[in-house]
Amino acid sequence: MTMRRDCAVPAVVAVFLAAAVTGCTSAAGGRPAAAGNPEPAVTPLPLTATATPSRPSDLVLPIAPYLFTDAQSSQLAAAHTELVSACMKRYGFAYSVSTASAPSVRLPANESRYGVMTPDQARYGYHFMAEEMKRLQPAAAPAHDAPKVTPAMASVLTGTAGGPVNGRSVPSGGCNAEATAKLGGRNGRYGDPDIAESIQADSFTRSQSDVRVLKTFAAWSACMRAGGYHYKDPNAATNDPRWSSSAEPTAAEIATARADVACKRRTDLVGVWFSVESAYQAAAIELNAGSLRQARSTMRRELRIAAALIGSSR
Repeated sequence: MTMRRDCAVPAVVAVFLAAAVTGCTSAAGGRPAAAGNPEPAVTPLPLTATATPSRPSDLVLPIAPYLFTDAQSSQLAAAHTELVSACMKRYGFAYSVSTASAPSVRLPANESRYGVMTPDQARYGYHFMAEEMKRLQPAAAPAHDAPKVTPAMASVLTGTAGGPVNGRSVPSGGCNAEATAKLGGRNGRYGDPDIAESIQADSFTRSQSDVRVLKTFAAWSACMRAGGYHYKDPNAATNDPRWSSSAEPTAAEIATARADVACKRRTDLVGVWFSVESAYQAAAIELNAGSLRQARSTMRRELRIAAALIGSSR
């Protein structure tokens, strides 16, 4: 499983910016001081009492306050689009992207972090995320809403014009970089702080080397084996190559997912894993307190600018 919180960028922009932009996350802060090459075994950290999570919405990790919500990320993306459009207009290009309405209900941030978790998810096997996204996906915008980007427009978007366009010099990095800077982003990026994303990824990796999680994995594996399913850990079940051979879940996949959920509940796997990962995040947050304070300040600035831009455009 991978955990990604990239900002939404209109596909037509992404095509032309892929080579120039490495992401839309802010560079506020670097990698966490606790990060580095994952160790083969991790010294267990003390845990605090945590109620056993029974559904994905219960999974609120300590790093959550340092990451944008989906609604906030959508607001930033909309503001960025407004700024890009205004910049392009200076060069004589009509560039606008109609943003499809966001779904009224959103998936919890950690919907798939520990794999299939509930009987409802298991109804779709390990395709549950695709099914849930399908149910929440807003209606696709009509094809004519997508702006037609000519090579000349692309050169202004990315800053590769090589000289003035329509009598005006093009900013370094093009309209995309200018919009990002005006939005309050740093180092050419905006959105989730790198420091927070690094802590989130690092804690997930480290938690899987913690002796308490490994012990729970072993108990889960024994439970699955008793039902005729042979997997070393939940990730092995999730990534069984048989599941990727079909766009829809097979009967065998659904049966495996149901057994997976039952064994997770029997061994309290999600509760243990979540508690252990929370401890690693809490330790990293304490160690990187200064960088995270700076990151929060950048996040608030970006949201203020986005709110002002969107408000003034209505």
